Amino acid sequence: MKIERLLARFRWFFFREWALYILILTVAFMCVDVSGVVQSVKIRKLNDLFAGVNRHELFAFSKGEIPATAVNWKRLITYFRTVLKLFPSNEDAELFLGYCEYYGLGQEDKALEHFRNSADHMPSLFWNLYNTGIFLFKKGDMDDAVIYLWSALLAPPPGILSAMVNSIIYQQFFAEALNPGLQNRWYNARENGALLLAASFFYKHNYDVAELFAMKGVTYPDISNREPFYFYAGAIEMAKGNSNKALSFFDKAIKAKSTNPLVYHYAATILKKLGRLQEAQKISQMEQALGQGYRLDQFPYPTCLRLRLY
Repeated sequence: MKIERLLARFRWFFFREWALYILILTVAFMCVDVSGVVQSVKIRKLNDLFAGVNRHELFAFSKGEIPATAVNWKRLITYFRTVLKLFPSNEDAELFLGYCEYYGLGQEDKALEHFRNSADHMPSLFWNLYNTGIFLFKKGDMDDAVIYLWSALLAPPPGILSAMVNSIIYQQFFAEALNPGLQNRWYNARENGALLLAASFFYKHNYDVAELFAMKGVTYPDISNREPFYFYAGAIEMAKGNSNKALSFFDKAIKAKSTNPLVYHYAATILKKLGRLQEAQKISQMEQALGQGYRLDQFPYPTCLRLRLY
């Protein structure tokens, strides 16, 4: 009987102790910021992963200082994929992932998907719009290319800088580039964007809109390289049947020391048509000196098609 009483007291005491522990744990769990703990774990994981990444490689490659073979693309891609896995709404990381998958793995379709998704959700960043437009242009999808390129040109520079400065990814990899002087690179990119828009509408045979962008490049005071715009202005006038106006633009491109063989090809064609055979022969020789050049349906300024992060 005494043993039964002792067991009963033990059970009562034992279960009361456990109930007390459970109560304490429940209260403690309710007081802890679970989301904060999870966030801290995610950030720690990314920090550990970032420690093994050479951030200077990507910046140096983007400036053209080192070749693609000198970049450890695998580590960069792993890092950006992990960022997106842990923080799915990180559109700037998606921009960087697309860039790395293109130059590191040659995966064009995946890169375009990442650029496009980043651009659709974070248009203030400019570079995702710009890269999406370039990709679509290269694939021959001029209808969609003009949408993204035009949107890129409409993005205000102060907003672009703000988006980059507030981006953890840009702070990690491009901190030394985040200053007001960066706007010089935007202007250069905007020149390329305007040129690609002129070319896009030219290939779509929408010569009036193509002329609008080409003439922006011809007349705008801060353009660093007018020669490509002279070429498209001339090609547009030639397509519209205005031979003399076309020849005047090609002449300006030649005087600007154009290395585009099509400039000389079109100029020689017009001169022959006008009966100025000696001049045409001289221009043709200049074309031949540049090599075979580009096809008549090929964009003749490939350096403008390089993808960019800043």
